[in-house]
Amino acid sequence: MRISILLALVLWIGLAGRVHAAEPLVDAAWAIANLRTPGIIFLDVQSERNYERRHVVGAVHTLYPEAGWRTLEDDGRITLPTPEEFAEIMSGLGIDNDTHVVIVATGSSDRDMAVATDVYWTFKFFAHDEVSILNGGLNAFRAARGPVDAQVPRRAKTQYEAKRPIARLRATYDDVFASLGVSDIIDHRPVGHFLGLNWSSYVRRPGTIPGAKNLPTDWLMRDGAGVFRTPQELLRVLNHAQVPPQGRLINIADASLEASLGWFVSYELLNNKAARLYVGGFSEWTARPTSPMVRRVNVDN
Repeated sequence: MRISILLALVLWIGLAGRVHAAEPLVDAAWAIANLRTPGIIFLDVQSERNYERRHVVGAVHTLYPEAGWRTLEDDGRITLPTPEEFAEIMSGLGIDNDTHVVIVATGSSDRDMAVATDVYWTFKFFAHDEVSILNGGLNAFRAARGPVDAQVPRRAKTQYEAKRPIARLRATYDDVFASLGVSDIIDHRPVGHFLGLNWSSYVRRPGTIPGAKNLPTDWLMRDGAGVFRTPQELLRVLNHAQVPPQGRLINIADASLEASLGWFVSYELLNNKAARLYVGGFSEWTARPTSPMVRRVNVDN
């Protein structure tokens, strides 16, 4: 009886630790305590230059989006890797299907963290649930006196098994078109882009989708840097932007980058499991002349 109780207790502790380890956000203290925990890999998504300068001890590096995470097609579409291509990326990084991946960005801006959330979304899309983001990135890790170095670790290649994508996490062009006037479309670009005053080289027509609501990504971060606001703070921000915390939301930006940060906040931090990411974004949307757009401020005429 005592052995059975002890075994049950050990299993419970193991499972409890596993659940905690797979939390969407982990802090610097957790990262420092788990640097050498078997089965955990820190995945650095900084620029190559920043990674070569300093990174979490033992962290492997991937270059986003050039390593195969995203491809910009000539017709404006943003394509994802296939399951087999994703598996090849994982194998090359020494990640297997059971690895808990902790994604580390620099943490200086909301754009830094958007790289982390876009990579995070890709893991989730390909059914790899053991993934977290280091809140505040490398900056927070260093502020907590976490050890860093410039050495590139060597990891043996694994045989990652490709899995079927989780389609409900993604909104396609047709999904967005069908959602006009039905679902809430959340534009995560800066206000000037939302109004049509400015636009990036990805976008072929200024403005936004009719009925879209604006929620810039820097509003979701403390001081626009690398630390996410608390759920309570986020709810107040969403209320100000008239964005519902629950329901069928479609997160959009020029491409999947900034939109993924909005998706992460809705889906993971506010537990809205109906939120979806439009990977193609305005790059794909504005490339099609039949896609409706509204420009709220036109200074050209």
